[in-house]
Amino acid sequence: MSEHEALVQRWQAFLDKIFERLDEICTEAEPGVKAIGAQHPDDSLPLGNAITGLDHRVQQLKDRIEKTWDDQVGEKFEVDSKLHDRGLDMKQDAELTFDERWTLAKARWLSDLARDAFPRALAAIEQPAPCTSCGAPLAVKNRLEVEAVTCGHCGVVNQVAPPPAVYAYFGFGVTNLAEAAALPIRHAIERQRVQVDRWRRARDWAPEPVESLEEWERMERSYWRTLAEERARLRNEPVDEAFIESRMIFFYKYSLENNQVWVRAKGKRYT
Repeated sequence: MSEHEALVQRWQAFLDKIFERLDEICTEAEPGVKAIGAQHPDDSLPLGNAITGLDHRVQQLKDRIEKTWDDQVGEKFEVDSKLHDRGLDMKQDAELTFDERWTLAKARWLSDLARDAFPRALAAIEQPAPCTSCGAPLAVKNRLEVEAVTCGHCGVVNQVAPPPAVYAYFGFGVTNLAEAAALPIRHAIERQRVQVDRWRRARDWAPEPVESLEEWERMERSYWRTLAEERARLRNEPVDEAFIESRMIFFYKYSLENNQVWVRAKGKRYT
């Protein structure tokens, strides 16, 4: 085995150890996350705080990749430009894979909790909403949004909010399920951007072809459409086309329209 290959293997062994530790954290965290969700089924705050704490812990682990490269590994790869690129690519691939594994783990946990919340939400929808003045049942048309309802018995106007279980599922839960459905597309976009950079690097940083930019555009739209369609399906409502277009306007403005190849080929998508 050459000295260069031995160096690559040692670097890969370190990265593998990072992934082993990430797997351990996920295994340790999952029961706790699900227990918090079960203890506070209609309150997303305790669960959100727990996830934030885990995010910090996991980020510290991921930061070890960068720190180890900077402090111990990077200079060893500098003896050869191709070797250096290989080491950097391994680092970048590891960071991408790390993020993917962590976000997919969180998405799975939150999706499981959301599916558990669905029957509770249905049961809460069936519960009558009493008038705050006389207690008579109100004729509520939409239990998913705040609605002003006039009591047919005493005439008092009531502001009827969704029951906590309904809000928990159709708000927080649906958001998590929709994001989980779209997450693989976001990961694919991130991978595509990395491959483009490597293609350009191999060609002395040639401009990205317009066909590649068009593929990025298609993937970005697919992400936001998947998110919107899944949310609409779960809430049994029309797809929010305005939401999709608003996200794409932002994407065109701050991504594609900063690329001169795109501007020369396509002009301004939005003005």
